[in-house]
Amino acid sequence: ARVYLDEEFTMIGLAMARSIGDFAVKAVGVIPQPEVTQFEINPDDQFMIMASDGVWEFIESQEAVDIVQAKFKEGCNCTQACQELIEQASSRWAEEEGDYRDDITCIVVKFPLPFQV
Repeated sequence: ARVYLDEEFTMIGLAMARSIGDFAVKAVGVIPQPEVTQFEINPDDQFMIMASDGVWEFIESQEAVDIVQAKFKEGCNCTQACQELIEQASSRWAEEEGDYRDDITCIVVKFPLPFQV
């Protein structure tokens, strides 16, 4: 990321994936420490969705759960469920923004994990 700051002109090119820890962008709010949240997996948990903001921009959390759950009910695996979520997000970006879209990254993990069985 490049940041140019002077009294008359400010130009910020911010690429988050490459700027974490980049002190040049500290002035505009990028911090080097990640935000981390821990959750305990309990027996009622069926799966977990981890996704970038490109997924969440046009798909609400419950809708993402519904999409993934529907794919599992069809007998699909995690990769196929993840692919459906990515395709849905990509389609929404095209509808809303035309040719532009943010990064769309997704991981789906089904529970119980093999070592939990």
